[in-house]
Amino acid sequence: MSMCRGVAGKVASIFKGEYYKMSYKVLALKWRPRNFAAVVGQQATLLALQHALDQNQLHHAYLFTGTRGVGKTTIARILAKCLNCKNGITSQPCGSCELCISIDNGSCVDVIEIDAASRTKVEDTRELLENVPYAPVQGRFKVYIIDEVHMLSNHSFNALLKTLEEPPAHVKFILATTDPQKLPITVVSRCLQFHLRNFTIEQIQQQLANILTQEKISFETAALQTIAQCASGSMRDALSLLEQVIAFGENSVTLDAAQQILGTAVTEQTWQLLEYIIKHDARSAIALVRDMAANNVDFNHVLKILQSNVHQLSLLKIVPQGLERSGVDVVKLQELATQVAALDLQIYYQATLMGARDLPYAPDLVTGFEMIVLRMLAFEPVLDSKVPIAVVPPLNASAAQQVTTSVNQGINSVASGMDPMTNVSQNMVSQPIMKQQTSTIANITVKDWAEIIPQLNLTGLSKLIAENCNLESVQEGSVVLTLHEAQKPLLNAKHTERIQEALQKYYQRPLKLTINVGVVKSETPAAQGQRLQQEAHSAAEAAIRADATLQQFTETFAATITDIQVKSN
Repeated sequence: MSMCRGVAGKVASIFKGEYYKMSYKVLALKWRPRNFAAVVGQQATLLALQHALDQNQLHHAYLFTGTRGVGKTTIARILAKCLNCKNGITSQPCGSCELCISIDNGSCVDVIEIDAASRTKVEDTRELLENVPYAPVQGRFKVYIIDEVHMLSNHSFNALLKTLEEPPAHVKFILATTDPQKLPITVVSRCLQFHLRNFTIEQIQQQLANILTQEKISFETAALQTIAQCASGSMRDALSLLEQVIAFGENSVTLDAAQQILGTAVTEQTWQLLEYIIKHDARSAIALVRDMAANNVDFNHVLKILQSNVHQLSLLKIVPQGLERSGVDVVKLQELATQVAALDLQIYYQATLMGARDLPYAPDLVTGFEMIVLRMLAFEPVLDSKVPIAVVPPLNASAAQQVTTSVNQGINSVASGMDPMTNVSQNMVSQPIMKQQTSTIANITVKDWAEIIPQLNLTGLSKLIAENCNLESVQEGSVVLTLHEAQKPLLNAKHTERIQEALQKYYQRPLKLTINVGVVKSETPAAQGQRLQQEAHSAAEAAIRADATLQQFTETFAATITDIQVKSN
């Protein structure tokens, strides 16, 4: 009896924590950002979300796209906290209230996370939507986070579509996907879309250094650069690789450990290989490749390093100030730069790009990589001194459009059997290049505005805003746009200023830009592009269904066509 009491007492002490130790938490989870301030990179997306939250201009559905490990679900969870924090809708959730804590640990009943890859059936989607009308239990909103949403079937998308377009006021949808091309355009058009970029090597390296410093783990900078290069822009992959190196290096991160565990101890060999190629020493180059193969190196990684080295050499030769010198062997670069011509480097880079495309089809990686090296050795630029090099002045918008029209006429001539050279030459000689007109535009059409936008050289959110506007009028000193009201959260003074500067350059005169928010009178360029893409998809699907061979097949085997997916090129 006393023995039983002793065992029971020991078990009780274990549950009190006397013998229990907290299980190890992986770095990717431990260092997952809990607020926008902790997120690395993605500044354009974060600023747009913060402005919308601070001004209480909330969309009913958000779509985050990007490759793995760039923060799609992380930002989705932070957004869910911003919407439900006890302190109110805010871009800076407290992180300490009951709702913030429950969202962080995944126990909040009002934040429903769904992995679409495991719930692709229409029955799963309908079951999910049955609970949409019911009010949230604890929070302000019910937030549905659907990860890898592109995995849903067409029937599931159809079931989701109506709810996604007009959800109840207490519901927000946050969709995340690594493959937005597979989403129906009808779904994309109902969401506020943000594309998350891959992390740069410098961003990953800096974040790893910050984590290791706080974890009190010693590290070598060169090791972190190697890990960052292998992560291919994914912070989650970088943290997973870091844990492998920490375990191998007995709680320290050294270059030797990183190279051994990641199979990347080839940096110096790759520089040596490039030097042999530059010197046209084919025998030594192939011998080195086979020596690397004997050591089981990853030739996919070697190819990436080779591409990076050629890129750095090209920068040093042409734009020295554009070279990122952190973690770069500048001495080696300068030594090789004196031995190679800029044109040779262009051929080397094209050879590596073509090699990366062809490598999966090679009999094996060694053979494929040897052929890449041989291609770099075999080709060299040939300059004919008899051919004069013309210096062409830059064209204004009107001239560029006229040249494009002439080329298109030449292409059409080929299709009709005419001689394209004769046709293009006549157009270019007989029609003088017109100076850009500066008169006011009275009746602007959607088509005109859609053609103007690419010539403004806008990027990011500024371009997205412009594409969701209609151009109402252009006067001598002003331009008036109307922005679709659904995109209002994106608008701020910074983007207005950028669009205004672009329009001033395009029209070649000072202009004051006014952007009104409201119901647009006609189809915006963004909506037009989505419609044309949908029409193209529908036409392709119709052509497939009308195919005689396919119809014969279905009749012969008594088959039915249940789903057609059209992949864009």
